[in-house]
Order: sequence, then C-alpha cells, then structure tokens
Amino acid sequence: MIPYPIELAAELPVDAGAAWRTLVEARRTRPWWGRLDRDITRVAQQVVVRTGSASHYRLWIETLEPGRLLEFTSAYLGVEPVTFVRVEVAEPGPGRTRLRLSEQLATDDPATVHQARELWRHRLDRLTATTDTAAQSGPVDGDAIVVARDLGGAGRRPLHGAVLRDWLPLSGTGWPPRWFHVVDSHGARPFPITGWQVHYDDRLVIGIGIVPGVRPTRADIGLAVGRESLELTVRHSGWLTIDIDAEAREMVRDRFAATWRHALRRAAGA
Repeated sequence: MIPYPIELAAELPVDAGAAWRTLVEARRTRPWWGRLDRDITRVAQQVVVRTGSASHYRLWIETLEPGRLLEFTSAYLGVEPVTFVRVEVAEPGPGRTRLRLSEQLATDDPATVHQARELWRHRLDRLTATTDTAAQSGPVDGDAIVVARDLGGAGRRPLHGAVLRDWLPLSGTGWPPRWFHVVDSHGARPFPITGWQVHYDDRLVIGIGIVPGVRPTRADIGLAVGRESLELTVRHSGWLTIDIDAEAREMVRDRFAATWRHALRRAAGA
C-alpha cells in the first residue's frame, strides 16, 4: 500500500538553534513530546521516547542535519506498523522558526489518519507554547486552562468565603481549605492546596500541588463586574513545569479542565 502522508506546520518564537534543541535534547522534549532516553546525536541511532506510563515509541534516526532536518522511522511500542517522520527547520526571520512536519502512515484509514494528525497537532501546539514561554522568560503558563462563564447579572459575590464551598470542590477543617478535589469516574481525588490569596471578593489565587516535590500549579480566579453582567474566569497555569510523562500530565490537566467547567456551572446556578 502506498504510504499516506499527513503534513503540519508550526511557527516558533525562537531562532532555529533553540528550536532544534527542543527536537533533539532529551531534557527539552519532555514538556511537549515525551521522555527521550538519550539525546538524538547521530544517524542510525535508536532512541526510545516514552509518552506515558505504558506507552512509548522506538525511533531509528535516518537523517540528521543539525539545525535543518531530522528524519526518523517510528514504531509504537517498538512493533509494526512503522511510520516515517520528517521535520524541516527553517528560519524565515530573526528570532522566528518555521517547522514543517510530515508523517508517512502505512494506512489511509480515516480514523487512524485523523488520530495521527491530531496527536502531532497537539504536540506542536505544546511545543509552540513551551518555546513561547521560554522566549518571554515569564511564568510557565503556555498550557494554561482558561475557563469563563457569565453568571447572569451583577450583585452576586461567588468569591466570598461564605459561599465558596457551594461551588468549588474544597475540603479540610479550618480555613483556608486544605484540599482541592477532582471528581471523575474513579471518584473524588484530593490535591493539596499549597497557597491561598484573597483580594476582597473579586479575586482568589490558589496554589495546587499536582506532584509531590514539584512546583505547584496556580489557579487564578477572577470576577469581572459590568453594568449588567458578572463574569467568572479561571486561569489554571503551571502545567509545563510538571516533570511527569506527557500523557499522564495531559490526563490530569484534562480532568482539572472538566472540574473547572463543572464548578463554574455550579457557580452560575448557586
């Protein structure tokens, strides 16, 4: 069967040298791709990239032109089918890099093609966010969860301490609470609250630990009051600093995103 290609592109706010390092250096691939077991340094090298606790890809490096071109064959879990991936690096202007990625699939099955394209699209989005954060040298929030909801009218104060527990999944004796709960099909999972800052009744900042010993994430909850409207917004950032398997991190992040959406619906109905 003739290989079926998918093609994607990404614009990165860094020079080609910095972009190249995010492709081949193990410590730089973790936030967007997975854990390489070693740096990519030569042709004919075999490299394993772990993308989850039970998932990995085995790569065979076919072409390596530093700063310009990376080609490799890839096998999920190290077995058939094998795909061929080509990444071209170009610098259209100072401090800007264009990546062009293509993957030759062994099937034209629509579901498989769609899944492969979306997986690489997601990885490139994360890569763009990672390099954008590094270029700005600011807080790592390129992968932040952002959720907002119109509460339907002014006059309410959902961030007042007396009503927070009505819509936020908090627990713990005393104040501030000690735990933030993510509820999914496995039940309520508690995450420690590491920081709590209140600005009157219009802003609340919560530090939430995801992995012990790692810098906590930050949930910034704000209230915007208009003449006839009231909007509640959550920005939960810091996900790119969590050094765990990419798929595990994404799973936790998705569950937090669902929890925040559910919480804001509760706030609108409270």
